[in-house]
Amino acid sequence: MKLALLVIDMQNSFELQAAAGKIVPRVVKVIQACHDKHIPVFFSQHHDPDRNSVLNKFWNNPIDRGTHQWQLIPDVEKSMDHEKDVIIEKCRNDAFHQTRLKEQLLDKKVDTVAIVGCLTNLCCENTARAAHDNDFNVLFLKDGNAASKKEYHKASIMNLEYGFGKVPTCQEFIDML
Repeated sequence: MKLALLVIDMQNSFELQAAAGKIVPRVVKVIQACHDKHIPVFFSQHHDPDRNSVLNKFWNNPIDRGTHQWQLIPDVEKSMDHEKDVIIEKCRNDAFHQTRLKEQLLDKKVDTVAIVGCLTNLCCENTARAAHDNDFNVLFLKDGNAASKKEYHKASIMNLEYGFGKVPTCQEFIDML
């Protein structure tokens, strides 16, 4: 198994959900464990340049590149290795959509992705499904993702576990490294 960690949209725009799910310390611990084991880490940052997109019209709450809302949550930002980690800028819920993520993972011979971030039922789940559709094994860290409601989180975990990947805890993931 050749692994990479995908840290999805751990941005200030989603800080309330991350705090409510109490995921930031666990995500930072996972990032540090991956760094210690020389596992590649990819961070996605969402922004909405197309004000006419269906996504933007649906939410009507755009994230503009370079703003405070776009920046990573400070503790997550501090955990980055700015020389080795990769930032993927995305404009859709799926971190693979119109980005170079797949090519970058394949360049590193990755066959399995572990996913943490915000929001469980939107960008994280969509990215997990896209990873699966792109022939990557998926580890979706169930206590390393957060949603705006517990029900949304639980539903995503159940769906992903049924047909798209494994759903270990952050500690179980760290223990398997």
